Amino acid sequence: MKKDVLFMTGNEDFSTIIEKKAYYVDKTSYLKDLFLSSSEVMNALFIRPRRFGKTLNMNMIKEFCELNYQTPGDKSAQQKLFIDNGRNLVVAGDDYKELREKVMGEFPVISISFRGVEGSSFDEAVSAILLKISRLYEKFIFLRESKLQTKEKIELFSDIYNFCTTKNKKLFKPEYLSEAKQICGSFITTLAEMLFKEYQRKIIVIIDEYDVPLQKAVIAKEPYYDEMLDIVRQISVTTFKQDPDPWLYKGIVSGCLRIAHQSVFTDANNFTTFGMNDEPYTGFFGFTKVETKKLVEDCGLSDKESEVKEWYDGYRFGNKHIFCPWSLISYCYAATRKDNCAPQPFWVNTSGNDLITLFTDNSMEAHNAENIDKLQKLLDGESIEISLKEFTTYPDIRKRVSFDVFMTMMLHTGYVTFAEDSELTGKVTIRIPNREVLSCFNDKRDYLYGEDNPYWYQQALKLVDLLMNNSADEAQMLISTMLKEFLSIRNTSDELYYHGFMTGILGLATATRGLEYHEEIETGTGFSDIIIDSFDTKTACILELKRVEKLEDCYDAAQTAVRQITKKDYAAKFISKRYKKIFGLGIGFAKKSCEIVSLGNLVEGFNNQ
Repeated sequence: MKKDVLFMTGNEDFSTIIEKKAYYVDKTSYLKDLFLSSSEVMNALFIRPRRFGKTLNMNMIKEFCELNYQTPGDKSAQQKLFIDNGRNLVVAGDDYKELREKVMGEFPVISISFRGVEGSSFDEAVSAILLKISRLYEKFIFLRESKLQTKEKIELFSDIYNFCTTKNKKLFKPEYLSEAKQICGSFITTLAEMLFKEYQRKIIVIIDEYDVPLQKAVIAKEPYYDEMLDIVRQISVTTFKQDPDPWLYKGIVSGCLRIAHQSVFTDANNFTTFGMNDEPYTGFFGFTKVETKKLVEDCGLSDKESEVKEWYDGYRFGNKHIFCPWSLISYCYAATRKDNCAPQPFWVNTSGNDLITLFTDNSMEAHNAENIDKLQKLLDGESIEISLKEFTTYPDIRKRVSFDVFMTMMLHTGYVTFAEDSELTGKVTIRIPNREVLSCFNDKRDYLYGEDNPYWYQQALKLVDLLMNNSADEAQMLISTMLKEFLSIRNTSDELYYHGFMTGILGLATATRGLEYHEEIETGTGFSDIIIDSFDTKTACILELKRVEKLEDCYDAAQTAVRQITKKDYAAKFISKRYKKIFGLGIGFAKKSCEIVSLGNLVEGFNNQ
């Protein structure tokens, strides 16, 4: 029986979720790993796909650790959120007493998210960073009244705050942009030094979505990657030095893409990166099988468990099966509110960058049949092998990057996952994780061969023109090229496949050209496969298709096809209508190639009889 469960879909604020008594999957056990266990590191970089709970976890850490700035020592806010909330969170247990005493409510926290830092130009993106800095500084505006701070520090704080609030829209001026870049590189250090002096406690720095500005810089209309990389490096250099400042207690950073330390975290060799397969954090982001089972039961949706697994399971993080939290929460929210709620692709519809379309478009334009064939294997539920690549820069996905580079990126961003028997480094095998992501691939396949895709559409129009002009050799080359690029090329065991292939291409383009398209219509003494007909120009093209196993038999198949056109008199219908041009073309198909034999203009043969 369905239960009324409160979900705050899209809300990533820990305190709001707890205070509103919304559903929360407990991840507080990982606080001990972060702060008190043998696996504790000074600075941690967490790499996970989008919508896997990074921001909520970063916010949970902040809420647990953050000092009461007005009344240091008062932990009542944490007591209410983590202990006395009736939820029996793991961190409230006796085993976590030491953690609560040493870490809970004990540290100043500087937390900033780079989500939404983008712009069509570099100055617009920097403006977005300044807006975030101004909001961060506003939270600590009380430091300007402190008796413990030097006059110079207070003036510096005020200068940064005032510049961010008054000049952030004026960065088109070079002098302002130059000052803005300096502020971006120093704002954490300035604030941290003041907090350290104010409270005599070390600082925790949390940066969420560190790589978003780099990603957006690559895909901007006028890319500005190098300029943005300089800013991210400066933040890294001044915050996470190899020889750290005395004020830094711990840095915690999250992102989607692992970019080599030498490119971003310069002089920060004390960083430890935790990817999808790195213990002890494989279950920190996303929902495990146990967590998912409990969620489904709590919603009264146990009868939907197999459906949920088919659609949203499949990710492999280390040795754990992980479900996408965004999709699960979205599905449970919908399913508890209406009957017969079918699973939907919630996660893929949140993507701002269409990686699948970009890659398949580029593969088609490069006539890269091997890449398309690998994609088809993924669509068929098979695994493929790639070599993992570490990125020294954020890949420009609009250009033709290698298959391994692109698939490594798809792995980081959640479009594919490790196969069950795969190694986790070096040469690995990957697969599409579940039906949700598969539906996205299929949607893009439909797009690729539709009129919305200019490349494929233009190819289809070109083929129609060639056929209607009896340009058999050029048409043969074009069809063979398109066969090699077509995603379903492996399904070639049936002649009907080729019929469907040609129908998909020609049916699309003939309407644009104002032509009639017919298949399997009765004419003469039989049924022709395909006919393209222009009544206005009194021109028709008759196509007969044959499939054979071996490439060397293609020509004979085409010959058989044209003999059938002649034998069954497929041209009779159009001759009787006094057509001026009736072309008969036999096409023999084998695997990814074809041969075309033309009978020429059948009207001329009829007139010579």
